[in-house]
Amino acid sequence: MALKFTTFDVFTKTPFRGNPLGIVSVPADPQLTRLSQDQKQLIARELNLSETVFLHEQTPADIRARVARIDIFTPLAEIPFAGHPTVGTANYLLHELHLGSAKALSTRAGLVPFKEEEEEEEEDEEGKGKRKGASGAQVQVAHDFHIHDNPFKGTAYEAYPVVSIVNGMTGIMAQLPDLDTLGKQTGSLVGAENTFNAAAALDEGWRKGPVITYFHVDLGRKKDGTRKLRTRNLGTREDPATGSAAAGLCCLLSLSDAGGSSGSRTRAFEITQGVEMGRPSEIRVRVTLNEARSGIEEVLISGNAVKILEGTVPIPSPKTKVRPE
Repeated sequence: MALKFTTFDVFTKTPFRGNPLGIVSVPADPQLTRLSQDQKQLIARELNLSETVFLHEQTPADIRARVARIDIFTPLAEIPFAGHPTVGTANYLLHELHLGSAKALSTRAGLVPFKEEEEEEEEDEEGKGKRKGASGAQVQVAHDFHIHDNPFKGTAYEAYPVVSIVNGMTGIMAQLPDLDTLGKQTGSLVGAENTFNAAAALDEGWRKGPVITYFHVDLGRKKDGTRKLRTRNLGTREDPATGSAAAGLCCLLSLSDAGGSSGSRTRAFEITQGVEMGRPSEIRVRVTLNEARSGIEEVLISGNAVKILEGTVPIPSPKTKVRPE
C-alpha cells in the first residue's frame, strides 16, 4: 500500500527556488491514520527534505471544526511547528485542493488559522507598470514567544539573544554587520552535531527541539516602514527559508522597537533567505504587540508556493525501525 505525496517550493513564485516541502496525504482509513512515529519518520527521512507534512484527510469532526490535521517531521525528528510547512500546506489547501472546509491547521503547537493572502501590486518585468502579484497564503502563528536567560554564557556567542517562537523551536539570533560577513558563515554556532542536544542549556521547561543559528543583516526600511532583512539559517544543514526562525526574529525586533505608547503596534518585515544556496526565498511577517507593548499579540507569516512533483511513497512495515537494533 502507498500514500500520495506532493512537493512544493515554498516562499517563492518560481519553481526550483524557495524551500522544498513534501506533503504526504493520509486517508481517513483507521488503519492508515494509525501510522506510527517510526513509519512517519522513515517516510520523512526517505524524502529527505527539510520538512515533510503528513496531511490527514478530514473526518466529519474535522469538517465541523473547519480544521485540517497535520504532523510535521524533519528527516531526524517530529517538530511542533514550522513556518514553511504551514504556509506551504495552506497554499496547497487554498490553491490546489480548494478545500473550503478548512480554515485552520491543527498542529502539535496548537491551531494555526490561515487564509488567502491579499494580492499586492508589483512591478512588471520591464518596470513600466504594476500588476497584481500571484496569490499566496497567510498563517497566524501559534506563538509562545520566549527570550532565554543567556543559556550559552561563557561561549564566544553568548551576547546573541536566544529565542523560542514556540516551545521546541529555538534560534540564536546573530546579527551581522554586512552581507559579505553573512556570506562567509559556514555553520551553526553550536555546531551541526549539537543542533538537538544544545537544548539542554535552555531555560527550564524549554529544553527540547532543535537550536539553530539565524544569522541576519538589517537592510533598512522601505518607504512604508517595512523592515527588510537578509538571513541565513544554519542547523544540521542550511535551510533556504525558515518561517519559525523568521517569526522569532521579527518578534524580538518588534519588542526592541516598541516605540512608546503611541503609533501603530504592528510591525511589518520582508525577509530574503536562501540566496547563498541559490534558492532565494521571500518571507513576509507582520507582528502586532499587545496594548502594553510588552509582549506579542499576533504573528502572521505570508508567502507563495509552487507545485513541483507528485507521486506515491510506500508505507513502511510497522516492524521497520528508524534505527535498527
